[in-house]
Amino acid sequence: MKKFIYVLLSILAFNKFYSQSFIRSELTTTLSTPWEITYGPEGNLWITEKNGVVSRVNPITGAKKIVYTAPDYSAGFPSEQCTSCHQPNIGTGTHGLALHPDFMNVATPYIYFVYSYNSGTAANPATRFKIVRLTWNASGDSVSAATDLVVLLPSGFDHLGGRLMAVSQNSTNYLYFTVGDNGVSETNSPTCYNPQSLNPNNYCQDTSVNNGKIHRFNINGSIPSDNPVPGRSVFTRGHRNPQGLMFNPLLEIMYSIEHGDRTDDEINVLQSGKNYGWKYIRGYHADNNYPGEAASISSFTANPGITGDGLKEPLYSWCATPQPTAGSNGDWCTVAPSDGIYYNKAGSGIPGWDNSLLVVTLKNGLNTDQEMYRFQLNPDGVTMAPSTSVSPNPEKFFAGDQALNGRLRDIAVSPTGDKIFLINNGGTDRDKITVYTYNPVGIKENTKNDFSFLLFPNPASGVLNVKCERVVDSYEIADLLGSVVLRQNGNAESLDVSSLKQGYYFVRANIAGQKTVVKSFVKE
Repeated sequence: MKKFIYVLLSILAFNKFYSQSFIRSELTTTLSTPWEITYGPEGNLWITEKNGVVSRVNPITGAKKIVYTAPDYSAGFPSEQCTSCHQPNIGTGTHGLALHPDFMNVATPYIYFVYSYNSGTAANPATRFKIVRLTWNASGDSVSAATDLVVLLPSGFDHLGGRLMAVSQNSTNYLYFTVGDNGVSETNSPTCYNPQSLNPNNYCQDTSVNNGKIHRFNINGSIPSDNPVPGRSVFTRGHRNPQGLMFNPLLEIMYSIEHGDRTDDEINVLQSGKNYGWKYIRGYHADNNYPGEAASISSFTANPGITGDGLKEPLYSWCATPQPTAGSNGDWCTVAPSDGIYYNKAGSGIPGWDNSLLVVTLKNGLNTDQEMYRFQLNPDGVTMAPSTSVSPNPEKFFAGDQALNGRLRDIAVSPTGDKIFLINNGGTDRDKITVYTYNPVGIKENTKNDFSFLLFPNPASGVLNVKCERVVDSYEIADLLGSVVLRQNGNAESLDVSSLKQGYYFVRANIAGQKTVVKSFVKE
């Protein structure tokens, strides 16, 4: 009993200043501009990469196999350039991927995949996006066939959307697909469209065009008979750049994640026929933080040709502040949320996290970090639990590692709920898969530091290099029980960890006059 109390006190003493319990590691997988990561029910990570590539990665070893490369992938053409635009090239890329909702049990398992292609000719090219259905041959561990399901999906010079999700609702399987406004913000490039009436972002309210919408298809690519606009795939309208989709299978609720302009990044609860406001109504309706917003709300009239039409404000809006009139993107408080996932492991995962949305962000700015947010939902799934000083909602994670993690493009969670997989494209040394493993023992890393503290390589076998912007008085390495196993006084550029056993450890940097900083590493 005395030994248990001593260990517990050691953990508490080592853990005094820290706010989360995760062990960070990286898979050795080499990625190239990844966009989607999905944890498949067969136990592998499915990832899309540039040039129309679908890869399959072992989540333990990091071993990767390219299972499909789109033969008609197109990276665009010079004739489609706009030399005066903020984004001068027509939008291209490898985007969303989804597995059939019953992937393991259907006779023919399908993968659904989005990428850009040339819908025109060599002489007169026209870049568009398509949704392709790939037939998976489990015994051969390969794709055996590819079928176009939906073609001629639009592209533009910016704000492409591109997320795809396959879900089961009311015993029917659907595909949801996000399309951004395809335009360029007037504040970024006022000369790109002359006159501005040609900017595609003016048509996000118009259900006769596909941009600025979230679309719903039957799983075979046809149009559902109960869509809000007869004969059209449009499910909701008024979206700027919806890059993320999340699905709550318990209540069959779909959520979207959307980039705002200079303010008002959003999480939305998607309801058939609803209007989410862009570009005249941004974020919460009551904040009136955009010129003309209040007038647009008060003058709104439901369209009788859209079943269920009505304005819908977001579940949550970042940066619900007055529009800035100066500065640049890095100065603004928008976080650039990219994608997320609904988390619910029926009590077997991370304690207290059930019925949450986990959302990752792209932007390292003056007041923003590349990090993960956790939003605790109420049981209804459409409102957020109250935020308190003890339990803030949302709660933020991993900002202290953004120099290592980079621009967080997507997130996946293991079936057991104790491992979080993040992919980045850019913003750090390489495109990779970062893994955060929940640590129930309780030694925790700093959530956010006001200076950089790096450990590399990680995992390490002999020498662990350390880099800190501040002068360090001493370094301490502790095991998972909180016992200090190595101590080095004075500032140093490396630590000799060759004598340590294989496993997880924590490095504590003690800095005079500053709070102690902690990072985890793996000893090979």
